[in-house]
Amino acid sequence: MKHNRSIVIIITLLSMAAILLSACATDTGPVTLTVNGMVNKELQLTDQALHKLPVVTLTLEHPKNGPTEYTGVRLNDILNEAGIKDGAATVTLSASDGFSSDIDLATIQACTDCLVSFDPETAGVYNAAMPGQSSKAWVKQLTGISVK
Repeated sequence: MKHNRSIVIIITLLSMAAILLSACATDTGPVTLTVNGMVNKELQLTDQALHKLPVVTLTLEHPKNGPTEYTGVRLNDILNEAGIKDGAATVTLSASDGFSSDIDLATIQACTDCLVSFDPETAGVYNAAMPGQSSKAWVKQLTGISVK
């Protein structure tokens, strides 16, 4: 009898753990974009989570390529999701190859069309589409956004 009771307890505990884990799982896949620094909520976004934010398609003026169509999420929507803390002044966009670009937070907040654009050929790869900014701000293979 005691042996059967132990099995029932173990099965019950495993079932409860499975239910709790499934409730905690929000988006599958690897983290492809992080937002950290002076934010109220650090974000670890999967490609699926990023696609759940409002997606837009815009034709933007690239400093070297001219008018180009981009599909992605407005950078300000992502920053609003994270919540900016008082005193923040700069946003650093970081690429997978170690390149980074610092941009004034006020400039980004004034840019209603700045995007984290989806790479049309590779899921989980993003580029910063920053109309009105120098080509240095158009970070390719964007992996991180840090608010300072």
